Amino acid sequence: MMMKRTWAGGIALASALLMVVGLFLELAGLTPLWAYEIFLVMLFPVFVICLGLWWMAREHDEDIPFIGY
Repeated sequence: MMMKRTWAGGIALASALLMVVGLFLELAGLTPLWAYEIFLVMLFPVFVICLGLWWMAREHDEDIPFIGY
């Protein structure tokens, strides 16, 4: 599956927004701290990987170049 730059950027942005919304829910006392921590552990890798893919993607090619491990 090929991922375009817009898809990678959109997923990175969505995961960042979800992390911020989770922070406000935790600060408001609507979710416990342990639930927010699990939420962060699940979303942070998605954010970092998609941000790296967005950064490395070129506009004219649809394919993401290999960024290594």
